[in-house]
Amino acid sequence: MAMRQPAVKKSVTIDRDVLDRLGAERTRNFSATVNESLRLLAALDAQQALVDEWEAENGPFAQDELRPFLETAMRAQVENTMRAIAERRAAPT
Repeated sequence: MAMRQPAVKKSVTIDRDVLDRLGAERTRNFSATVNESLRLLAALDAQQALVDEWEAENGPFAQDELRPFLETAMRAQVENTMRAIAERRAAPT
């Protein structure tokens, strides 16, 4: 069983407009929200490192090679936006 690393406390400054756009559930457990966001960013960084390594060895990806991945990313963004809109509408005012 893997031992969990102790948490690290950091002080951050967050733009008010960003906080205002978060749903109530995200601000209720802010540490979980920050951890989830940083995990996503770390995954994106790891993916970018793989792309950079591949392109360094093989040259840049062609548009037809990228198209399916870009379409998937755009579809995911639309789904996330629609979910956020639905959450905001469902939230008590």
